[in-house]
Amino acid sequence: MKKNYNKRDFIKALALGVTGLTLYHFYTTEKPVPIEEKKPPYPLRKPKQLIDVTIDDVVILTRDDESYEQFRAGYNKRISLYPQIIAVCKTEKGVQYAVNLAKKNKLKIAIKSGGHSFEGFSCNEDGLVINVSQMKKIDWQKDDIVHLQPGCLLEEIYDNFLPIKKIISTGSCGTVGISGLTLGGGYGFFSRNYGLTCDNLVGLKMVGNDAKIYDSNDHPDLLWACKGGGNGNFGVVTELRYKTYEAPNNFSSYVLTFRNLDNKKFEILIKKWFDLYHSLPLEAFSAFILNGRRLSILITNYLPYSATFEESFTELIELSDNYKVSKNQNLARALKRYYGRKKPLYFKNASAGMYKSFDDLSKVYIPIFNKVISNSGIIFQINTLGGNINLQSFEKKSAYPHREFNFLAELQAYWNNPNQQKKLVNAFEEIQEIIKLNGITAHYGNYPDINFNDWEHSYYGTNYEKLQDIKTKFDPEDFFSYVQGIKPNSNKNN
Repeated sequence: MKKNYNKRDFIKALALGVTGLTLYHFYTTEKPVPIEEKKPPYPLRKPKQLIDVTIDDVVILTRDDESYEQFRAGYNKRISLYPQIIAVCKTEKGVQYAVNLAKKNKLKIAIKSGGHSFEGFSCNEDGLVINVSQMKKIDWQKDDIVHLQPGCLLEEIYDNFLPIKKIISTGSCGTVGISGLTLGGGYGFFSRNYGLTCDNLVGLKMVGNDAKIYDSNDHPDLLWACKGGGNGNFGVVTELRYKTYEAPNNFSSYVLTFRNLDNKKFEILIKKWFDLYHSLPLEAFSAFILNGRRLSILITNYLPYSATFEESFTELIELSDNYKVSKNQNLARALKRYYGRKKPLYFKNASAGMYKSFDDLSKVYIPIFNKVISNSGIIFQINTLGGNINLQSFEKKSAYPHREFNFLAELQAYWNNPNQQKKLVNAFEEIQEIIKLNGITAHYGNYPDINFNDWEHSYYGTNYEKLQDIKTKFDPEDFFSYVQGIKPNSNKNN
């Protein structure tokens, strides 16, 4: 039976939806529309070095094709970009053809898998989009290594992994593509124990600017760069290789709800939540979600349920208006509750800073609170990181630069009617200004925003210049390009 949600419930349900941690169940079983099988030759300049392809390798769509809109649209309805060409690639050979086609026609390339980029960086205007959403092979190897193609969605990975009791450290939003998640970092319920998604990446293959195939076994700098700095920057990743772990047998969740907050109560709760971090085991995760005057705190733990675990947040339980515990759930069923909405929606989301402790927010948490309660549809969320994410061994092997931060915040705005956008975006940007003026400049690259000053170092820290060198090596002409894409050294000051 389909459950109907009113507007208020809709906003609540979105409280964690795009980040992949929604508290409500919007799981569906929609079937994809088959792509139009349009055969070569295409009405474009063919590459000189023609790769022999068929519709089993790549389908080329232009704006007058019936399936163009299906493969153009992203998750964010706020952003509408219209490429000249969409190359729907089914094989690595198809990707090679698409790269050559773009270069021959002097078109910039964007790369799309799940299409969840907050700022629409997986599409472009009047360029060529390489859509890898149909590349979904999962190939198990020995020693718990798995090879994934870039079009695999998280829900598809869980459906394959969990029946054989395996996991990788990923997020939980079901329709997010594994490649975009990994190449920008990737975190979720399992990350405090096993590291970020990119920390579990042990190898990859990529089609470069010259349409040649590069393997990280031969180019270790490429693997380093793609662990936190690889989203759409160096080429088209066609295979990702991961270390996997035994899936836990249990998953327990604890949801605390607090209503009718004022400044004083909010201050008490946010301080107690930051203190809770220090008592969380590596198997636990928590999110702090402010939505108007309502606060939700989610705590998860995949150790077997124990009443002693709740003792670490007894004071929060006593202050809550509602408290719900789900004990020792089946992992597969539990994760589906956090898959989020499948269909596109209007939103603006961005990183709201990375914090070492509450001290980083001490001057701005009340101004943020007052802005959120004054603007229905704005949500301020903080997630726990830390644990083994901070390991020096992971830091040395990846371009992800923010290991010292234990918390990641996200600012979110949602609306149903485009007429609501201006007011909400204005409020959103006012909160961003409050955060920036407090000196918070470190941001998570998978939660980008076009308003960030010095985004190069906000996302990549001191690693940006090294990433430029790697960009110059694999894409010196900057064909893989977007507004906040890493620039080759020749364009450093452009």
